[in-house]
Amino acid sequence: MNTDNLPHKISVRRILAADLSLLLVSLIWGAGVPMSALLARAITPLWSIALRMVVASVCLFVIFPKRFISATRLEWSLSFRQAAITAAVFVFMAFGLVYSTASKQAFIGGLNVIFVPLLWWALFKTRPSHWLFAGAAVTTVGLLVMGFTPGMRFNFGDFLSLLMALAYSAQIINASHSVQRINPFSLVVLHIVLLAAILTVLAFVFEPLPDIALFTPKVCIVLAILSLFNTIICFIIQFYAQRYTSAAHTAIVCSLEGLFGYIITVASGQDPFNMQCAVGGLMTVIGTFIAEAEVFTASHGKKTS
Repeated sequence: MNTDNLPHKISVRRILAADLSLLLVSLIWGAGVPMSALLARAITPLWSIALRMVVASVCLFVIFPKRFISATRLEWSLSFRQAAITAAVFVFMAFGLVYSTASKQAFIGGLNVIFVPLLWWALFKTRPSHWLFAGAAVTTVGLLVMGFTPGMRFNFGDFLSLLMALAYSAQIINASHSVQRINPFSLVVLHIVLLAAILTVLAFVFEPLPDIALFTPKVCIVLAILSLFNTIICFIIQFYAQRYTSAAHTAIVCSLEGLFGYIITVASGQDPFNMQCAVGGLMTVIGTFIAEAEVFTASHGKKTS
């Protein structure tokens, strides 16, 4: 297994535990898709994301004030870089949806699965394994099947979605690099606060102030859930998991977010069942298993060498 960005002698059990943790992140993010859509419709896209980060920041500052007071220059520097990249992901996602559709963005955004190993190879001169390339390729085809509709044309919104995929790839790679240099929890706390600041400024610039009357009890509950679970808890799990698994594995496992989101929206009656999406989703699962096979083959190689 290619673990050049990881500490040496990480056990197979720990790598699999990290990947399973990322699977939980994908499930939570997928479950949050309908709630994120509701919040964006109730307020506006950028304000909905900015307010999520603001609420999360306030919670973190109240509970863990020492993380801010004792943070080092390196921690602030790496956290700012992580926040800037993640802000780009959200901005491209929000404006991409203005000119494109959610299904097309889901496919194009999912191309980070193939971008991550290619970018890692380009940046660090470390070629990913054949297993990872095969898993990423099958997952990408699965995402294409899920998102394809007849007569699809590439437009400006799709271009923004492509930039989102590149930014998300950079987010995963930068997180993999940063969590080896600083405590993952410090990265979570500091980068969420910085992300809240960046997105709030952007929301002020690009969108009108949300009307206080829009914050119904339902909207407030959704905002609280997304801030706690889909922001704080998911980032904690992701960053700690990335200490023990590769950036490419992170991208492949997290690509299952779209499948989980589809299953939940169908189960809740928001979308009808679609065989095309089911087949595409099955392919993303197969692609994930192919990537995970790398862990077992690497373990077997060590035992027999």
